[in-house]
Amino acid sequence: MSSVDLHTHYSYQIMLPEAIAIVMAPTDTSSPHGIFHLSDPSGVSVIRHCQQRGFHPHEEPSDGSPIYEHCSHVYMNPNLKYDVVDLRRD
Repeated sequence: MSSVDLHTHYSYQIMLPEAIAIVMAPTDTSSPHGIFHLSDPSGVSVIRHCQQRGFHPHEEPSDGSPIYEHCSHVYMNPNLKYDVVDLRRD
């Protein structure tokens, strides 16, 4: 997740701890999407105390855990059909 993704998701996760971030990367054929959440309490604390804006690096949590984790409890049903439309393109 980018730093902008982390800060955006933080706002949701502090209000709703079970919130997940679905990150789409339509141009990345090897990994077009991911489902994540901030590690708690470590990742949440790092983002809570970060005052930077825009794209920037974050320090690792002091306990060595990652800032965010894959949501292994979320099941992706391969039988569901959906289209991803990248609205950034002309």
